[in-house]
Amino acid sequence: MTDIGLPLRRLTWPDFAGLGRDGARLIAPPLAAATLLFGGWELASRNGLVSARLLPAPSKVFDTLMRSLSILLDQAQPTFWGAVAGIVLAAALGIALGAAVSYSRTLMQAVYPTIVFFQLIPKVALAPVFLLWFGTGFAANVIFSVFIAFFPVVVATIAGLQAAPPNYERLCRSLMMSRAQMFLRVKFPFALPHIFSGLRIGVTFAVIGVVLGEFITAQVGLGYIILFSANNFETALLLASILLLCGVGIVLFTFFLALEAVVIRIYDSR
Repeated sequence: MTDIGLPLRRLTWPDFAGLGRDGARLIAPPLAAATLLFGGWELASRNGLVSARLLPAPSKVFDTLMRSLSILLDQAQPTFWGAVAGIVLAAALGIALGAAVSYSRTLMQAVYPTIVFFQLIPKVALAPVFLLWFGTGFAANVIFSVFIAFFPVVVATIAGLQAAPPNYERLCRSLMMSRAQMFLRVKFPFALPHIFSGLRIGVTFAVIGVVLGEFITAQVGLGYIILFSANNFETALLLASILLLCGVGIVLFTFFLALEAVVIRIYDSR
């Protein structure tokens, strides 16, 4: 029995060395830039070139983060779960409305301008309205998060469902496929990269929405800690809270990257 196709070449030591050089070229520039930035920041703060109260040294920020880690992790939980609930609800509503709008020109003309109109309104200006309508607490933060994260998911879903080539749709009609079958087998798979692109943008907006809600309404959460630290000139605690908030966003963003890879692999294997 003979193998068909080109034989696989075994990797040799020069190949591994080449991979190492390529990896170093990718990692070295951002690592050098980060080293220069934080090193310069540390030196400027220690030598009194900048006020240690306004911009404490990175070492002080890291020390504050370690000393307050248990408290900050407790405060990060409502922020994290609020962002999770916000992006999940925004994804469900955005994908459902995007699918409905893409199948009806009349609905597109009626609904889409309204969605764009609300997106153009500054979200901070609507925060007092949400406070009057929904009160304070976790639910209000989630609703505010959904309102902010909703738009990119809708737009990405509409663009994705319209990305299927027309000849594929003609082929589906020639095979007497129903609209539901056409959606599941053709339109939705073509829309997946667009939908996940919208979700990656939406997850960052969801975190922003929860934090804005915590600025205004909540008594817990990282947003509340950031506002409390700013009012009390606890700059090191403020920057430590922001650093942990970045970690929350990175975790959620990475989750959707992994979910996209799994879903795309599932659809590609069919």
